[in-house]
Amino acid sequence: MYEVGGERYVVVDAHVHAWDGSPHNQAGPAGEQFVADLHHRHRVLDRTPRPIPFDEFAAVGERSLVSDLLGRGHVDRAVLQPLGLGSLFVLGFAPSAWSAELAEGLAGRFAVTGELDPADEGGRRGIAARVQREDLRGLSLTSGTRPEARLELGDPALRRALGRAEQAGAAVVHVGVGAVAHPAAGAPVWSHGGVPDRPTGSGRIRARWPSWAEPVRSGSALPVRERDARPAPAGRIDPGQVRVLASALPRMRFVLGAGWLPTAVLIRLAQLPGVHVLLTEVLVGLRTHPREAGEALDALLAAFGPQRLLFGSGYPLVRPERLVEETASALLARGLGPAAVQAVLGANAARLYRLPVPEALVAHSVARAR
Repeated sequence: MYEVGGERYVVVDAHVHAWDGSPHNQAGPAGEQFVADLHHRHRVLDRTPRPIPFDEFAAVGERSLVSDLLGRGHVDRAVLQPLGLGSLFVLGFAPSAWSAELAEGLAGRFAVTGELDPADEGGRRGIAARVQREDLRGLSLTSGTRPEARLELGDPALRRALGRAEQAGAAVVHVGVGAVAHPAAGAPVWSHGGVPDRPTGSGRIRARWPSWAEPVRSGSALPVRERDARPAPAGRIDPGQVRVLASALPRMRFVLGAGWLPTAVLIRLAQLPGVHVLLTEVLVGLRTHPREAGEALDALLAAFGPQRLLFGSGYPLVRPERLVEETASALLARGLGPAAVQAVLGANAARLYRLPVPEALVAHSVARAR
C-alpha cells in the first residue's frame, strides 16, 4: 500500500511486463537493437540515479517483479501485459504463457493478459481454450510478429472471437497498450493538446504526437535499422473501428493506451461506457512535459471520471515507486478526494481484472468515486 496524508491506498499497476530479451532469445540484430533502444528509454524516463543494469533489464523475471514492484514500489497487485514480437525474438519477447507461469508462482498478486492478432485465424479459433488454460483476464489486440503492423478490427470473425473470450473469462480488451510503432515521417500525427492541426491540401488532418507520449512510444518502437529501412505505416488502428467494436461488445471493457490517440479523440470515445484509459504515458509525461501532460490528465479526468482511468507504470521502462507518489500528488492537487484517488491507483483495475484486494476498501472507493 501507499500512504499519504493519513490515507492508505491499494495500488494496482495495470501495465507491467516480464520479458526475455537476452541474447539467446534475440532473432538477430533486430532483437538486439530493440532491447538496446528500450534500455535507453528506461534511462531517459526512469529518472533515477541508478537505472536498472542492462543485463537485468533485458531479462525481467520473478526476482525483479518482487523487488521493484511488490517490495519498494508500493504496488500490491499488477497486470502482466504481453509482447510477442515473434519476428524479433525466437521464443517471443513476453509471451502470455510465460507470464502465466510467473503469476502462478506469485498466487493472487498478478493477473495475466494475452495477445490476439486480429489477422491470425488460428489464434482466433483457439482463443477460448487459451483463456481458460492460462487464466487470461484480458486480451491485447496486437500483431504477434512486428510492432509496426496495421491492425484491422472490422472483421466480424474478430468480434465473434472476442465474444468467446469474454464468455471464457477474458472480459477486457487492450488497444494501444504495449508495443507501439514510432510514427513514420509524414504520417498523420497529433498536437500537444490533442487538437488536430489545420487540414492539408489533400483534406487529411496533419498534426503531431504529444511530446509527452513520444518517449514511451519510441521505447516500444521499431529497431533503428529496420525503422530507417522501412518506416511504419501511418495509423496502426482506426479509432472508428474501435468505436464499432466496443459498441458491438457492450459486456466487454476496452482499455485504451493514453498515448495511442490524441486526447480529443479519446474524449469522444468516452461516450461509450465500456471504454477506459490506461494513463501510463500521461503519468510518465508529468515528469518530462508537465504542462502538456497535465492538460491531458485534466481533460481525461473530466471526460472519463476517476472511475474509468487506470494507473500504469510501464515497468520496467519506469519503476513505479516514484510514479505512484507523483500520481497521488497530482490527483490530490487537482482536488480529487481519497476515494477518487483510490479508484485510479487501484480499485478500478482490481475490479476489471478480478484481482483479490481488500474488498471493503475497493467497494467503498468505487462507490464514493462515482
